[in-house]
Amino acid sequence: MGLVKIRLLFFFILATASLVGLAPGIIVISPDETQCQAPPPDGSPWNYVAGLEDKAGSGATGVYLGNRYLLTANHLDNDIHVVHLNGTNYATDDTFRPIALEGTDLRVFRMATDPGLPPLPLISVTESEFDKPCTMIGYGVGKGAPAPNQGWNWGDEPTRLKRWATSKTSAKYHFPRDSRIPCIQTTFDFMAGPTTGQITVGDAGCGLFEKLGGVWKLVGIGVATDLDKQALYDTDLATPGFQPDHSYFAPIHRFVIQLKRIVAG
Repeated sequence: MGLVKIRLLFFFILATASLVGLAPGIIVISPDETQCQAPPPDGSPWNYVAGLEDKAGSGATGVYLGNRYLLTANHLDNDIHVVHLNGTNYATDDTFRPIALEGTDLRVFRMATDPGLPPLPLISVTESEFDKPCTMIGYGVGKGAPAPNQGWNWGDEPTRLKRWATSKTSAKYHFPRDSRIPCIQTTFDFMAGPTTGQITVGDAGCGLFEKLGGVWKLVGIGVATDLDKQALYDTDLATPGFQPDHSYFAPIHRFVIQLKRIVAG
């Protein structure tokens, strides 16, 4: 079967699947979204990613670092009061003043009680996050109405489920629109496989993980996308593999020592 026929058949499968049911979370290419709602088979740190609630309800994501501390995106409202982690709701620690890391879109806050997880491995100062396979995990909304042969509009689910997706990081930092913060970039790549994903609203604060030296480590926190309300993987059917939409993650590389000191207390 020729490449064009394969692509058109896959487009039909994807469009049909997106009409059948709308599932919340990171948007993935695969029509079988249920596989991404369970711990990923690659072993990435599923149990360390939490859903966050503010006064408006579920609306963001955070990554547990250890010793009650979590990392999220600093541009979120500072009224997070519930952390949903591994089936349990935890209150935030009102006695702790959140720490915004200077020069980036990262913020550390603390839970009132300890969930019992050991510290999360972080990328080291000698390791590179560039041009590597990665897994993203977050609590954003999922597929809404399909954009024919291009992707999907974002859904609008009030209750959000944790989901994972895979991708590959770019070879250098990129700047999201209207931002001066250098970020790790991933691409919503149609040709990169069915579990390739794109973050959406609610995935702010989600985790980007890479397996470095045989160990899964946190390398970035989700902060931005190219497009609002859409996740598009192809706008030109005559150009196989051309994907316009990207996810952006604030790198933690230069803050690793500071984060480890915070977690150590």
